[in-house]
Amino acid sequence: MNRSMIANLMKPLTLGLIVAVFLAIHWAIPSFYSTLWQLTVSHDVQGLTSYISSFGSVAVVLMILLIVLTNMTGLPSVQFVTVNGILFGLLPGIVISWAGQVLGNILAFVIMRYLFRHKAQALVDKSRWLSKLNRKIDFQLIFFLRAIPYSSNFVVTALCALSRVRFGRR
Repeated sequence: MNRSMIANLMKPLTLGLIVAVFLAIHWAIPSFYSTLWQLTVSHDVQGLTSYISSFGSVAVVLMILLIVLTNMTGLPSVQFVTVNGILFGLLPGIVISWAGQVLGNILAFVIMRYLFRHKAQALVDKSRWLSKLNRKIDFQLIFFLRAIPYSSNFVVTALCALSRVRFGRR
């Protein structure tokens, strides 16, 4: 199988997997999304903490999934990171948040790089500024951008996915 065949196969499989996860959560907990939305929009960290803690040991998995979701969509994750610290303690909360951040960034990178790269590349090619920026992205710049507190993981991941930066060593 060549790369284009794999990419064509991965697009519907990835989309199907993401939809399946969201539908499974909705099927298992019908009010989950509406409750989560209300608590998040109202910035009710205590209510969010109580709601998430009501899931018992599944709360860890839910929090990782929520942080993965925020990283993949560009939504802010500050409230979820705060809830992790309150619910699980400082060190475990940091580890859980870190796990969600890493998984979310990896998934976003892979999806953007391998599923939407051709469309995004066409956009970059139309813009002289984006083309110039794209040539300057390297590991040092990415490291610097990631080190800035509250920088958008989504934007940095999108820049990485568009650049020539490799996912791993080759």
